[in-house]
Amino acid sequence: MNGIDATIIIAYLLAMIGVGVWFMRRNKSADDYFRGGGRLPWWVVSVSIYATMFSSITFLSIPALVFHSDCRYFVAAFPILFLAPLVTRCYLPFFRKLNLTSAYEYLEVRFNLGCRLFASAAFVLFMIVRAAIVVYLPAIAISAVVDMDVNTAIAAVTFVTIVYCAIGGVEAVVWSDFIQSVILILSTVAIYLFLVLRTDGGVSGFLSMGMSSGKFRIFDFDWDWAQPVFWVVFLGGALETLASYTSDQCVVQRYMTTKDEAGAAKSIYLNSVLSLVNCFVFFTLGVALWTFYQSHADKIPTLEKQDQIFPWFIANELPVGFSGIVLAAVAAATMSTLSANLNSAATAVTTDFYKRLFGGRCRCAMVREDGKILFCGKVVTIIVGLMGGVFAIVLANMDIGSIYDQFLRFLGVLTGGLASLFFMGRFMPFVRGTGAFFGLVANYVACFTLDFASMPHKPHLLLFGVCGMAICIAVASLVSIALKENQHDPR
Repeated sequence: MNGIDATIIIAYLLAMIGVGVWFMRRNKSADDYFRGGGRLPWWVVSVSIYATMFSSITFLSIPALVFHSDCRYFVAAFPILFLAPLVTRCYLPFFRKLNLTSAYEYLEVRFNLGCRLFASAAFVLFMIVRAAIVVYLPAIAISAVVDMDVNTAIAAVTFVTIVYCAIGGVEAVVWSDFIQSVILILSTVAIYLFLVLRTDGGVSGFLSMGMSSGKFRIFDFDWDWAQPVFWVVFLGGALETLASYTSDQCVVQRYMTTKDEAGAAKSIYLNSVLSLVNCFVFFTLGVALWTFYQSHADKIPTLEKQDQIFPWFIANELPVGFSGIVLAAVAAATMSTLSANLNSAATAVTTDFYKRLFGGRCRCAMVREDGKILFCGKVVTIIVGLMGGVFAIVLANMDIGSIYDQFLRFLGVLTGGLASLFFMGRFMPFVRGTGAFFGLVANYVACFTLDFASMPHKPHLLLFGVCGMAICIAVASLVSIALKENQHDPR
C-alpha cells in the first residue's frame, strides 16, 4: 500500500475520533447522550437513518451477490414504498407521544415486563451479530489492500468506532453518519463510472452484456418457496422493513432526536427514497463489476470466498489514491452502522435493564445521579463493541460463502418476533401480555427450528421470519382469547 492511500485512511479514522471528542462537550445529561436533546435537524436524522440501514453488507456483499447471480434480491426494496406511509401515520405519532428513550418501554405498558425484557435482549443479541458482520466485511477489503492480517483489521475498525461512539453519544453518531454518507455517495458514483467506462462498449456495452446474460433479471414469478423468487423476496423484504422501522431501536431512537413529529416524518420519507435509489445503484453496480471482468477476462481472480470479489477489484484495479478513498468509504459504511448498533444497544440495556430493574443505582459514589445512567451507557457501548469484534473474528475464520445470505438469516430469525409485538400492540387490542409472551416464545422456537433443523422442501431463509411472525400472531391471539385477559391498553 502506498503512502497516499495510507494517509487518506489514517486521516479519516482520526477525523471520526475528532467528531466524538467535539460532541462529548454537549453530553451534559443522559438525554443528551441517548437522544441528542431532541435538537437534531430532520434532514441530518434522515441521512443518519439511511446510513444506519446502509452498511458494508450493502457496499461489499450486494455487488458480490449480483456478480455471482442476478438482481432478484432487489425486490426486497419495494415494500418501503407502502410501509413508509404506514409508519408515519400509525407508528411515528405513537412513539413521539410516549416520548420513549427505549422503544421496548412501550411493550411493558402494553403487555408486560417479560415481553419488554425478552424483546430488548433479542434486539441486543441481533446488534452484536450485526456488528460482527459489518466489521467482518471491510476487514476483508482492508486486508486485501494493506499487508495486514484480517483479525488485526477487525480490531482496528472496532476500536475507532467504539471510541467516538462511547464518548460522543447519539449526536456524534448521527453527525458522523451524515459525513460518512457523503463519502459513500461520492465514492460509489466514482466507482460506478470507472466500471462502466472501462467495460467494452461503455454504457451500451454494460447494458447489452448485462441484459444478454440475464444479470438484470429482477422478476421471477416461479412458485418455488425454496428459491429467491419474487413473492419470497417481497415477503422477506416487507418483514425486514417493518421490523427495522417499527421495532429497531437504531431507527426508533432517531425518531426522538428531531424537534417535532413533522421533522421525523420528513426524515422517514426522504430516507425511503434514498434507500430505494441506493439499492438500485448497488445492484446495478454488481452488474457493472461483472461486465468489467467480462471485458478483462485475464484479470478474473480465483478467490476463496464470494464476498472477496469487490475488495479484490478495489485492491488491484483502482488508481493510486482512489483505493484509499474507497477504503475510507468502506470504513464509513462500517462505522455508520456499527456506531448506531453500539449506541442503540447501550440505550436498550441501560433503559430496559439497568434503569428499569435497578433504578439506575451505581456503586460508584463519585458518579452523580444522572451521570450514573450516562456512565452505564458508555460502559455497555464498549462491552457490546468488544463482543461484536470478537464474533467478527470468529466469522473471519469460518468457511462462509455469502455473508449477505447469513445476514438475512440472522435478520429473520432474531427480529421477526419484535416486529410481531409492535404490530399486535398497535393493531390487535385483544392480544394481552401472557398471550404476547407465549407468541414471542413460539416465534423463536419456529425460527430456530427452521434455521437448524434438516427437513425436506425447507423454505428459503427469507421466509424464516415471515413464518415466525405468522406463528407468533396466531399463538398470541389464541392464548389471549382462551385466557380472556384483562389488561389496560395505553392507546
